[in-house]
Amino acid sequence: MPSALAGAATVKLPTKAIPKHEIPHGTTVRIKSPENDSTRMSFTKGHETSSRAHALAHLPFQPVWHYPSTLERIAYKVHFINASNCNLQIAAVNRLWPIRPLYFCTAVAAAAAYHVVSPANVFLSLVPYVDSSLLHILRVGLISFATVYIPVVVLRYALKHVFFGYHGYLFENPLKPSLKTKIWRTTHKILSYAPRRLQSCDALLPNLPLPKLRDTIERYLDATEPILTEAEHEELKEKAKEFAKRDGMILQSMAWIYACFVDNYATPFWEKYAYLACRNGLLAGTSFGHCDVFQQKEISQAERVARFMYTECLTMIAVDREQIIPPGKGLMCAEHFKKYYTTVRIPGERVDTLRSRFLSRHFVLYHKGCYYKVDAFDENNQLYSIEHLTDVINELLARKDEPIDGEEYVAALTTDSREKWCENRKRFFLENAINKRTLEAIESSITFGSLEDFDVLSSIKGDPELLDQFDKFMLLGNGKNIWADKSVCFSISRNARWGGTNEHSIGDAIDCDMFLENYVFMDYCLSHDPTNAAKLGRPSATSANLYKQDTKKIERLKFEINEEMKSEIMRCYSDYKPRAEDVDVALMCFTEFGKGLIKKGNVSPDGFIQMAIQLAQYKDQRKFVHTYESASTRLFANSRTETLRSVTKESCAFVRAMFDPSFTKEERLRLLRLAVECHVQHNRECMVGKGFDRHLFVLYIFSRMIGISSPFLNYFISQSWPLSTSQAPKVTSIPNEDKHPDLSWFGGAFAAVAKDGYGICYRFAGNHSICVHITSYRSAPDTDSHRFRNHLADSFRQMAALFSTHTHVSPPNFERRE
Repeated sequence: MPSALAGAATVKLPTKAIPKHEIPHGTTVRIKSPENDSTRMSFTKGHETSSRAHALAHLPFQPVWHYPSTLERIAYKVHFINASNCNLQIAAVNRLWPIRPLYFCTAVAAAAAYHVVSPANVFLSLVPYVDSSLLHILRVGLISFATVYIPVVVLRYALKHVFFGYHGYLFENPLKPSLKTKIWRTTHKILSYAPRRLQSCDALLPNLPLPKLRDTIERYLDATEPILTEAEHEELKEKAKEFAKRDGMILQSMAWIYACFVDNYATPFWEKYAYLACRNGLLAGTSFGHCDVFQQKEISQAERVARFMYTECLTMIAVDREQIIPPGKGLMCAEHFKKYYTTVRIPGERVDTLRSRFLSRHFVLYHKGCYYKVDAFDENNQLYSIEHLTDVINELLARKDEPIDGEEYVAALTTDSREKWCENRKRFFLENAINKRTLEAIESSITFGSLEDFDVLSSIKGDPELLDQFDKFMLLGNGKNIWADKSVCFSISRNARWGGTNEHSIGDAIDCDMFLENYVFMDYCLSHDPTNAAKLGRPSATSANLYKQDTKKIERLKFEINEEMKSEIMRCYSDYKPRAEDVDVALMCFTEFGKGLIKKGNVSPDGFIQMAIQLAQYKDQRKFVHTYESASTRLFANSRTETLRSVTKESCAFVRAMFDPSFTKEERLRLLRLAVECHVQHNRECMVGKGFDRHLFVLYIFSRMIGISSPFLNYFISQSWPLSTSQAPKVTSIPNEDKHPDLSWFGGAFAAVAKDGYGICYRFAGNHSICVHITSYRSAPDTDSHRFRNHLADSFRQMAALFSTHTHVSPPNFERRE
């Protein structure tokens, strides 16, 4: 501790500390964990500049370092979370929200007292009197509970159908709101004072509405008109008319009946048939990758792995206890966040299934061809400190273990087609005791990780080719370092750069982004800690003692590989390598300007990017094609995404104007704004359940169920997506990427959906940069990811030039943070 702090007064506080302005200057504060008496963090008043003490107040959740036992988990899921901080059980909080459980219990007690004092009241008369003391107590308790709970039910019903069901604010000028929107905003402000857990509002979100068949058909025909020839569009219109008259009414009735019994008519079918029923391999298929931040503080590989494990454990527990700050201030569905950790996709002969344990005690790490099970919690159910985990990883990295023949490539089995992997999983793992135990360890782990023995790019200033290689490695791996069934697989290079792969059926970009943003911020708190700040984990002395006692910190997982299994392993590896090599990946970090300049041009940033993609596509292919963008429908219960089609008459007019020298700069800007406004309007319609693609998809599924072959639906389902795009959204308010541009992360990538098309995933890094991941296939003769990247960068510049003659923006400072 610096000499300037010597002799400073010290006070001990519980986790819920007193306000910082009430702490005397120069006082050292130590925050204690509620689970045990170990110090979790400290800071000194007046010396917390850029310290984690300041950051702790802004953490996305209150850290809990204790792994709950089965009884403890039942307790906080059913009764009380923690008596020491008086948090009531999750179920009660969620079912009573926005009424606090304490207020509810007080009201029930007051009602019971009233019934005891005044037995002759209308409420007690509703239940016949019974001459029994016990039954009389039950009678009073039942009536007391009902008289208080019924108004809560009525309030929640009103909130569900009036407050959460109102979406008019999306279509209004925020500076000129209507009276309804003003009332909604006021109600929202009042409700913000009611503490929310992660899923407190999920039960109040409205059901996804089933659109009218006529509206869906009209919207679909409008969306396809700019792409089809006049003759093709007329033919499609005839198919649509025939469908609406005959099969459409039957299928719409089936969808309506189904929608009456579920909270979301689309999600179950979408998850099953778009993901789980897909029989192709997951890598270079539906899985998507994510990458590191622009620039990390230089630390060792072992410490990076330890920090990652540590923060992921904290987050896993916070998700289970629903302590994560809900997205959208509780207005968005958080149902899918709980599947992020410990989840595995089990291959099936026809349809896969998801299995989640919600909590786990260990990670499985892959290093130099060997698999290791590493516990993250000690025998007292306390999370190990970062120092302890770093020592464990250092020991693992120093091992000289040699993999048995075939072991290095075992994970290649998970890259195979799903029916073949289902067969091999049963034959080589479930029917072999040793392999079954190893498989159980892998599938039940928090996440699966790979510790690489090579370096990758060190910062955003590196060679662009290294950026592409880094992006591709995190998306596809090398055929042996990704267990494709796991919900999350991470990879950390020798120079401590991280990234990973996500299995798509568990959730969407919004789920992954929230956890990554939280991780980036928490890792920043750990990296930039002043000398007077204690660690978020246990004190070093305690960790050292536990380290000595722990004799089973690393377990080498064993395989029993016979010749038949080895042959299948090598076949899968040989099949996957050319598939992965065929994927062409280009990562662009565009730092000339970002979202800030786009907003100054009075244009939606997402709409700007989509129009730039259309302009680049036309430069690349000289034609307009079906373009998919994922739009969020999280304003509804159990929702995921809707298809937002970016090609419109307005977007085509803008692109053509950019190629026509007769158009002036002002005319092009006007067409750009019209195209973007049309795109934004369609996005809003998707957000409020007025999309049409998921509706048609569900109708197609019902047609297959009852044996109807509709030419209209067959045409709809057969269309490809030469352009498949997605934005990685900013979900949380942390970290501040404008203040700390090096904390901006690259975003993620996915493989192109069409073999002759492009996959484009983009992210706004604060207001300063735009990250775009572009994928295509080398085997396709007319596509090239790097060529498209150049077209897109030129499109950005050309479109930005429409805003002003002075478009130069100083690039952000990415100097290394020490």
